[in-house]
Amino acid sequence: MVAQIPVTVESDSGPDYDVSLAEQCEQRELEMSFKEALSNDKRLIWSSVGFSGTIIMEGYGLAMITYLFASLEFQKKFGESYVNEKGETAYLLPYVWQTLFPIMAQVGSIVGILIASPMHRFLGYKKAVLLMLACLAGLTALPFASTSGEILMAGFFLEGIPWGTFQVLSPGYSSEVASLQLRPILTTWNNLCWVIGQLLAAAFIKGFDEISGAWSYRLPFALQWVFIVILLIAVSFAPESPYWHLENGRVPEARAAAKKLVRKGSPERTEEKLALMRHTIHQESRADRESIEGSAWKRYTALLQGSERRRTEIACVTWLIQAMCGSCLIGWAPQFMETAGLSPSDSYSINIAIPFAGLLGTIASWWLMLKWGRRKIYFWGCLFMGIVLVAEGFSSFDQNEKTRGFVAGGILIIFTAIYDLTIGPVCYCIVSEIPSIRYRTPTLSAARGTYLLFNLINYFINPLMFSGDKWNWGPKSGYLYAAICLLGAAYTWLRIPETDGVSARELDILFQHKIKARDFSAPLALQLDGHGQGNVRVESHSSIVVDEPKKA
Repeated sequence: MVAQIPVTVESDSGPDYDVSLAEQCEQRELEMSFKEALSNDKRLIWSSVGFSGTIIMEGYGLAMITYLFASLEFQKKFGESYVNEKGETAYLLPYVWQTLFPIMAQVGSIVGILIASPMHRFLGYKKAVLLMLACLAGLTALPFASTSGEILMAGFFLEGIPWGTFQVLSPGYSSEVASLQLRPILTTWNNLCWVIGQLLAAAFIKGFDEISGAWSYRLPFALQWVFIVILLIAVSFAPESPYWHLENGRVPEARAAAKKLVRKGSPERTEEKLALMRHTIHQESRADRESIEGSAWKRYTALLQGSERRRTEIACVTWLIQAMCGSCLIGWAPQFMETAGLSPSDSYSINIAIPFAGLLGTIASWWLMLKWGRRKIYFWGCLFMGIVLVAEGFSSFDQNEKTRGFVAGGILIIFTAIYDLTIGPVCYCIVSEIPSIRYRTPTLSAARGTYLLFNLINYFINPLMFSGDKWNWGPKSGYLYAAICLLGAAYTWLRIPETDGVSARELDILFQHKIKARDFSAPLALQLDGHGQGNVRVESHSSIVVDEPKKA
């Protein structure tokens, strides 16, 4: 019997590592069933869930801003009075505040995503998130105690900064610590946390709407402190991402962090996990050593070079599609339904059902992704959402205001269910998996920045579409977003690859060989890995042709 000699590789992230251990870990993750992954990786699940919980803060905060626009007490404090068609005194939040309140929160989030990457680089995921949670605890006092629209606007801007960092750091951490089978669940959990935040905002604002005076809208602000305390405790017990330690040459710290993520702290599994992570970093460093060894600025410009340019484009456009596919209608649901013909009370009642539809849709998406992957769900999600949005537009022809409002609200619930079954959660999965390990946080920052910039367009035009004294489109706005959904489906078919069952190292291989989106697969990556640097032609999903480089 011949003994197997371990193959070692000189690594950029510390001492030599055993390649056979890395390959053994990669093969185990490929062959592991979903049930086995749930049983073996409970530690990393809880660690990831703690970080993802920060997205609840963002979902709650942003939903609360627009939900409050339909609150009578909020309108009395920050709005203007007028005499309606019935001769009664009514209140309306001016267009300038309807526009600036959410926009300033988005601008703050853009600042947050700009500082997220350098914070991750110098502090790591854990310390950066803890710091931002502590900052958010202090900043929440500003909107809570605000007495004018200007102070409230400043408070939303400052709160947006921590929200922006959470948008980058949470999916990045989830993607790095997750095993192959759990990666779609833990990355899409971020979307579920967003939905949970919206659900809590809808429930609390509806519950507190009956209270007279300023406490009607101050209590929802105050509840953020409860969330912050819970999240501070949860994140404190989670380990730092081993990848971050390895990128900083801290192999012992990476080993300690990996040990906290594997089942029962098994030393064997710890070494396997560590070897795979180092092998992935080594795979990437071979392709972009020049940009890595350059200046900090060169690391960011590398996002637009080589295979990183394609990865950055896919991540950015994937999140752009999510921003412009009509998802903004969910956040503006109460005012949208009021424009359609419902009373504020009926609008809030139906609005509670919308996050519930999103909750069920996201949970169902976990099963769907196990069957269909990512690319196919994103494509069909865009198409079905476009059809539903056209139906939303047709509802505007009903002459009975109350009937029109209930029909529009019912269709919006169906739209939300489809969105959170497809585009909503799968987007988080795609943008977390597409970036390389070395450029994950800069790529996520660029992608989320694209989302926020295009979302600013929504915040400018939505008050115009849903205000009775402006465009007053109401359900007709569905036509606009239906057209964008069709464009999103076309892009998905042409550019977004399938990442289901493909490890981070295998994605590096496929992108480096410039494989077409429709041909991405783990078996193809393994074939390419054994063919060196020849020019590759894919003739079918199961065969490749390698043209060896010509000798001089």
